[in-house]
Amino acid sequence: MLKRADGQEMHAVPGVPFRLTDRELASFNTALESIKGDLLEVEPIREGLNRLEKVDWNRPPREAFATVTMPEGEWKAYAQLLKPWRSEVLLCQKDPGGEWAVIQRFKSDSPYAQAHGPTEILMKGNDRAELMDEYEAQVQHTLRFMARDLAAKAQTVAWEQFPDDNPAKVVRALSQRCAVAAENSESLKQAEMEKPHIRQSHGMSI
Repeated sequence: MLKRADGQEMHAVPGVPFRLTDRELASFNTALESIKGDLLEVEPIREGLNRLEKVDWNRPPREAFATVTMPEGEWKAYAQLLKPWRSEVLLCQKDPGGEWAVIQRFKSDSPYAQAHGPTEILMKGNDRAELMDEYEAQVQHTLRFMARDLAAKAQTVAWEQFPDDNPAKVVRALSQRCAVAAENSESLKQAEMEKPHIRQSHGMSI
């Protein structure tokens, strides 16, 4: 067990490459609790993206398993890409050999469906592999934006409620925790290896 000279224990926090004192950990946990619900939405999207990144989209697709009806006609669904809250994202094709699209289908009783309709085309393309590369990149960009937004929300709690408990260090830990939820774990490990001076002096910066 590690302790400081003032008697405070030094706690290891999953996903954070440095330890926190008792008081820092209390600040960290309170701030993290304020964004817990949002993190629960981010993590399954990251897990789904991990799965998609391992798929060889150049291989011939399997048989269509559903039909999605749009104002412009019907699309055949060949893969479920992600399943966000009260919706699903599908990889569809207009006609055999025709244009591909990433389509989000919402539950009929969801607020978005009631306001905008049950389906929405997110992007289109003639090459399935290129379309998926673009979609995966957009999802990753969105996850990083969400992580930064959540970290900013949590840091407000750390600074306002715990101004005397090293909030700058706590904010670095919160940023790392949010990054873990949004980033591929292998990417984070590579970033840590490439920036040892940052890890040694500041924990981690994103």
